[in-house]
Amino acid sequence: MTDKIRISDISKSFTLSRRKRKSALGGVRLTVSEGNFVVVLGRSGGGKSTLLNIVAGMVPPTSGEVTVDGSIVTSPDPSRILLTQQPTLLPWLTVEENVAFGCRLRGDTSDLMKRARHHLELVRMAGHETYLPGELSLGMQQRVCLARALMGEPDILLMDEPFGALDTFTRTRLHEEMIRIRETTSITVVFVTHDLDEALALGSRVVLLGGQPGNIVADFPVDRSYPRDPADPEIRKMKIEIMNRFWEMGP
Repeated sequence: MTDKIRISDISKSFTLSRRKRKSALGGVRLTVSEGNFVVVLGRSGGGKSTLLNIVAGMVPPTSGEVTVDGSIVTSPDPSRILLTQQPTLLPWLTVEENVAFGCRLRGDTSDLMKRARHHLELVRMAGHETYLPGELSLGMQQRVCLARALMGEPDILLMDEPFGALDTFTRTRLHEEMIRIRETTSITVVFVTHDLDEALALGSRVVLLGGQPGNIVADFPVDRSYPRDPADPEIRKMKIEIMNRFWEMGP
């Protein structure tokens, strides 16, 4: 498999005050093959979101570089879509107008509303085209955000704890949707979470980000078919291995 994303010696520091700087990431190296579903797992505040924002082109690294298909990432691009934890829908637009918004903004208007409805069907939101975001539950709003992300047919989907604010039942249903979408498209996914069960349910690889500053400390391939049973002995064994690695890293 060819490398879709290559993260080379990425470091990132932030200035907190005139006398204080914080190092969030230190020398991170990671490659992601085309079509992979890589989960970056780590503690809250460990630099996961910072790394994802650098890959998205939203934040420049202090040192190092990210390349996608061999080209250095310097700014956001429609081929890389970032999906965050909180839905980012425009409240005055209907569901289908929100899904179509990005493509309309770029002038990609061929069969626009037909494509928007198709992507709403893909995330099982057909029948809600004329609703406003405020008339939907949080989980339904996140489905619409996912439809909008897929609408532009990106090569890479970057997901920053997108289901973290949802209840267990809604989150499980959206896990099923992500698995179904992944099995029917060739999209490359980098998914950030601090939930170990979520990581093992979704990822083809689970990459552990830890330390201060954050760095890749372990990489676990998950060679199990979908849907995954948490009681599967191999899944349980991997969960114990990852937990042990967390304890080794300390607080």
